[in-house]
Amino acid sequence: MPHDLILGGDYYAGVKKILAVLLSISLSACVFISRRLEIQSVSTRSPVIVSSPVKAHLKDGSTVVYPRGVQVTADALVGQGTRHDVSLTTGTSVDRIELSDVLGMESYRTRTNGAQSFIVSSLVSAGAFVGGVLLAVAIFGSCPTVYSDDGKVEEAELFSSSIAPLFEGRDIDRLHARADVRGMVSLDIRNEAMETHYINHLQLLAVEHGPTEVVVPDTHGTPIVFDRLQPVTEATSRDGQNVRATLAERDSRFYITDRRIVDAATAADMDDWIDVTIPVAAGAKSAGLVFRMRNSLLNTTLLYEVMLGPAGAAAIDWLGDDLTRISTAVELGRWHQQRAGLHVSVWQNGAYREVARVPDSGPISWHDVAAVVPVPEGTSTLRVRLSYLADHWRIDQLAVSFLLRDANPRSVPLSAVIGRDRKPDVPALARMSRPDDQYLQTSPGQSFLARFDAGAASPGRIRTFLLSSQGYYTEWIRGAWVREATVMEPFTPSDAAILTAMRKWGATREAFEKRFRQARVPVQ
Repeated sequence: MPHDLILGGDYYAGVKKILAVLLSISLSACVFISRRLEIQSVSTRSPVIVSSPVKAHLKDGSTVVYPRGVQVTADALVGQGTRHDVSLTTGTSVDRIELSDVLGMESYRTRTNGAQSFIVSSLVSAGAFVGGVLLAVAIFGSCPTVYSDDGKVEEAELFSSSIAPLFEGRDIDRLHARADVRGMVSLDIRNEAMETHYINHLQLLAVEHGPTEVVVPDTHGTPIVFDRLQPVTEATSRDGQNVRATLAERDSRFYITDRRIVDAATAADMDDWIDVTIPVAAGAKSAGLVFRMRNSLLNTTLLYEVMLGPAGAAAIDWLGDDLTRISTAVELGRWHQQRAGLHVSVWQNGAYREVARVPDSGPISWHDVAAVVPVPEGTSTLRVRLSYLADHWRIDQLAVSFLLRDANPRSVPLSAVIGRDRKPDVPALARMSRPDDQYLQTSPGQSFLARFDAGAASPGRIRTFLLSSQGYYTEWIRGAWVREATVMEPFTPSDAAILTAMRKWGATREAFEKRFRQARVPVQ
């Protein structure tokens, strides 16, 4: 296969190209993964010999490395390993670790050194966040989180659906950040979860526009400029409530599915929806629906309490082995595409026809996204249905515009990476400067500043920035999950699994929301 057809000229890259077409969930374009975790099954039901290298992260902040594998029993890790302290500067031999001391496990094999962790002088080790009651409630998780204005403004969460190398994704997130007097845009990128992040590429997109215009990425990540945004005329929820006022402004009010709809959900009927009516501007052939919204924690409940938690160590095998197989990844991707996201349908010829799908954005940050929909010929009133899994979204604002144009953004490359010691990290900069086979790997508690030299804006113009990011992340399999596993089979996508998650989420959503927000891993 010609090298220039697939970035990296590799079979694995070709697999990614196939998946990008089949899954249609904003996967990245064919990038060779030169380093990743290849998970081996680690069962606690009976002693299992794991032949691949294993890392066990312990509650005291230390890490035990088993380069020749480890035996896992019902209550301990048994084998010759090296225990490293928090700074990773000293190591002592160990032959037994109680499972009660294990915070999380990663079973891995290094193929090629294409991923590099931050140097210790720039950041802190994976164990530095460990301490106190946080260990019991470390449920926060959803990929890299981004802040601006010295951490005061929560901007985005990156590639939140990219839970394995084959799902490596590219996200485009609209930012509130502004350039300083030197034209520099600074973003704080953090790992605040019990995850390992693999960041391939970061760049900024800059769009200049007029004072009444708004720049928002569409469902494919393409920045679009909208003018004269206005609230929709009518918005009615599934249970007949008028929710127009709730969706009219960016404020503290947002639409949330009524608990009765969640409680009444069945495997055959799990959706909520909002029906929207919009008068069509003369001559308009398309309309832009602009949302400000975020996911609920239904997805997180599904991932933690249905997909991973009950399987315990068996989930390691599913994440790191099964999801490297095309058939398994495609099955999961198709299921995710069908069930997740927000489905946008237009009324035409006596029925609703789906015309767009807004992909999931994660439960942490409010996300601006637009769905551009066609206006059926001869239509004076546009009828749109927004459907999704019950209680899967929090919708703060919905506006419409019939004046839209391409944004023609200017790319602004990453110009510097600053570690927590306030010194430039040149190797980290090199690893995130282009989409290739080089990755920056971060662990819980690590963070860095990404700086972009955007220069000055044109006189009389307003400038909006969007962050373009590419990468993936892997969940740590919690020690508690390993100890308390209830099933031995890997996860199989099904509507029954979603309904189970919905029941768990519906019963605890207020308490879970509060716990989730309080459980971020502190960065140094």
